[in-house]
Amino acid sequence: MRFGRVLALAGMVAATARAEFPAEAVILETSEAGETLLRSGQEADLDVLREPASTFKTVIAWAALDRGLVKDVEDPLPGAEGDNLRMALQKSLNPPFDRLAVELGGEVLGEYAKRSGLIQGAVPDRWMVEKEKEARHGADLMTTIRREHQVAVAWMMGKPPWDGEAGRKLQAALLWKAAEKPIRAKTGTYGGSVWVTGYGPGKAVTVWLPGGIPRRPEALRIFFGRWEIPVPPS
Repeated sequence: MRFGRVLALAGMVAATARAEFPAEAVILETSEAGETLLRSGQEADLDVLREPASTFKTVIAWAALDRGLVKDVEDPLPGAEGDNLRMALQKSLNPPFDRLAVELGGEVLGEYAKRSGLIQGAVPDRWMVEKEKEARHGADLMTTIRREHQVAVAWMMGKPPWDGEAGRKLQAALLWKAAEKPIRAKTGTYGGSVWVTGYGPGKAVTVWLPGGIPRRPEALRIFFGRWEIPVPPS
């Protein structure tokens, strides 16, 4: 992914971004050809350390699928009140991912976190000790907007670290079936960050806003708006 193009093009789109998006939004967009545009925000925003929030649930889901704790993304998921893995990811439910994180354990989940490419810096030993329920948002692990977007681009390009059967199942689980176009995405809201990151026809998109849960609908509108479709119902 040619992030050098971001610097060259950011100024060109700045005026449009100010008019189209909230001033504090950071929006990265990469085409299938690999060209990246910073639609809103500043280059310096891309490498600020932030908590991954519930985007980390993709790592938990990947590990659970790979380890056989979850067999089918459409089967009811324990702790999800009848929802399956796909809907649990879409709704970003906490209880089922708390259960999976505890069952996996910090050592195993830490290894998947390292392999995922999502985490900036080393994964500390014993990072989940006494923080099992914080794994839903990555506990003490950190990421950046650049890394979140690189993972989304890797999904789009078919080159994610989570290949094989578990990876294919994860991609199925990330599909928002009610959307008007085939789009795979994950949200996250924690630690002052509101994330939506994923990919659909022709592009990968990452949206970051400061704030809390009240801004999640706004971030979703921006994200799905990049394909000119409404936010699908959950």
